[in-house]
Amino acid sequence: MFSYFLRKEITDRYLGSSSALLWVVVQPVASLFVYYLVFGFIFKARVPDLPQELFITYLAVGLWPWMAFSEAVIGSLMTILNRKDLLGKVKIDLRQILLAGVTTHFILHGIGFIAILLMLMGIDRLTPSWSLFLLILPYLTLYLFAVALAFLFSALQVFYRDLKEIVTAFMPLWFFTTPIIYSWARVPEAGKVFLSYNPLLPIINFIHDVTFGLNPVNVQSLVMVLFGIILLLLLTHAFFQKLAPRFDDFV
Repeated sequence: MFSYFLRKEITDRYLGSSSALLWVVVQPVASLFVYYLVFGFIFKARVPDLPQELFITYLAVGLWPWMAFSEAVIGSLMTILNRKDLLGKVKIDLRQILLAGVTTHFILHGIGFIAILLMLMGIDRLTPSWSLFLLILPYLTLYLFAVALAFLFSALQVFYRDLKEIVTAFMPLWFFTTPIIYSWARVPEAGKVFLSYNPLLPIINFIHDVTFGLNPVNVQSLVMVLFGIILLLLLTHAFFQKLAPRFDDFV
């Protein structure tokens, strides 16, 4: 059932028109260009010990995983409500539909991520290295985090219809409090006290450390976050399953 819904998600969302699949690549590239223009040229943002010309690489390796994560989470909010025609009529495992939606975002953005890494290598903005395969670890960690939040938010959205607007408004704040467009080393000590609780921080720092090697790769922090996410996933899955029998009464 999962493979059926996965194929359907990809076909309906991205292969239904000739421009939809292209937009999957164009939109992140456009966002990368805007952030690079604003922060790289106008505000002259720099990463300590990193050459100026590599700032675009710094942006790209953090931006693509973030987009996969944020779009998967926001897209999951309406999953149950968009399938209300099936509730109570057909015995269907809604978890499979939810997983298919999240997986689709990560697969397609993953393809774009690989493409941009190859492009950066081609223009001499990224040094090819076997260590880049370690980027799979934080990407999968983000995937599990997105699945955990998808279980939680999609279930709550059925009962609280304003949740989508709240989550959508919160995502930009989460983005700017995560060191994707700036270096963690530039954050004042007072700010680090609060921002260090951001669960995305070890994930993004791991990505940057693997890519540039400016700091030792902190595997321990990533593993700790991974265990926390797995625990969250178990809890939100149980929460989703508990509320699932009541979905058809509220949609």
